[in-house]
Amino acid sequence: MVPLAVLLASIALSSPPTRLAPLACAAGTTRKGAAPPDDFEEWCEGKDPYGNGRREGPARRWYDDGALWILQSFREGILDGPFRELHRNGRTAREGTYAMGRQVGTWRIWFESGGPEEECEFADGVRHGRFVAYWPTGAIRTEGRHCGGSQCGRWKTFDGQGKPVGEVDYGEQTLKP
Repeated sequence: MVPLAVLLASIALSSPPTRLAPLACAAGTTRKGAAPPDDFEEWCEGKDPYGNGRREGPARRWYDDGALWILQSFREGILDGPFRELHRNGRTAREGTYAMGRQVGTWRIWFESGGPEEECEFADGVRHGRFVAYWPTGAIRTEGRHCGGSQCGRWKTFDGQGKPVGEVDYGEQTLKP
């Protein structure tokens, strides 16, 4: 099986790819679907303990014009591993990691122009940790933290030139009742 990271590295993001090599599926799994123009989704499929099909390993989807849209990976039919979504122009739109269906680590979102739009930390599927949002110019718009999915600590907001325009303190929170 070709690791998703290798698949991601092989894609030139400056322009939409026209045709990729078929997915290399692990032993015991079968390639399903197809790339454009035959279809718009391709994945590896294995069997669950009851013999039903479920996604196992890399998968990808395309926009209706044939441009690559999503690269993802599954384990036991659940999103697991690196995830990347692309804008129609081929630039990265959203990127992060899933652990058995839950967002973990740093997730980043980009404007279609390629500049950063948002960066957020996740733990076990909820926002937890640093958060930063950017203006299209690249200047920081908002920064703060999340604690167990809620805003916590001091949050600051800036105008497009980086001048502070406000802040609020949400106080510290614990993850225990």
